[in-house]
Amino acid sequence: MIERIGQRTLHLTGRPYLIAHAAAVGKKEGEGPLGAYFDFVTEDDRMKQKSWELAESALQKTAINLALHKAGLQKGDLDVILAGDLLNQCTGSFLASVDSDTPYLGQYGACSTMAQGLALGGCLVEGGAARRLLAAASSHFCSAERQYRFPLAYGGQRTPTAQWTATAAGAAVLSAQGTGRIRVTHVLFGKMIELGVKDANNMGAAMAPEEVNLDPYYKWCIISYVLQNGTTFSLQWESRFCLLGRDNYV
Repeated sequence: MIERIGQRTLHLTGRPYLIAHAAAVGKKEGEGPLGAYFDFVTEDDRMKQKSWELAESALQKTAINLALHKAGLQKGDLDVILAGDLLNQCTGSFLASVDSDTPYLGQYGACSTMAQGLALGGCLVEGGAARRLLAAASSHFCSAERQYRFPLAYGGQRTPTAQWTATAAGAAVLSAQGTGRIRVTHVLFGKMIELGVKDANNMGAAMAPEEVNLDPYYKWCIISYVLQNGTTFSLQWESRFCLLGRDNYV
């Protein structure tokens, strides 16, 4: 059952299980400080494909297959796949799942696509519309540059403060039944805020409100957790923790 708390927070009383997850990334990401935690790191960002878009699709498909393998499932065991990327018509995502023989619901939330898929997926499982589903998202530096800025072959100069789109894909399986500590307990759908940021190279300024404009109940979750555990997280990680929850919390 879904209960509304506060203005926009939804309480999922059944607390769907996150039974498996996987991350597949590019070479640059694998060389970073989190490299050892990824399930798959490619040495070829083109993934042996003819285009960057096909490479992104292959990366997402890799993450999906790894997550399903961890869960001991096949694509046919899913009721639905919710996935998205940064490309027109969610090209990378639908190509990753076109042969799955499973209903596909495209998501487009830019940087929030994975959270959006988990939130909607949690509601679908909680409401009985799906017994088991998979949420996935991907991006690729080279396909994003062609989509939003200039193709790499153009040779345009990047500003020193320009963001670097991750070459990565993630997938997570949600289920009404399962075991484990990670469960979806609450969902919060945010609202759009126009700050008037016009600099295409400063995406950070445009996304800053997500860190501070929280539902009052959400803030209470964060404060409560910090007080109970005597530790301090960045606001970003605290909010993500509150979204997923744990068996011994809430």
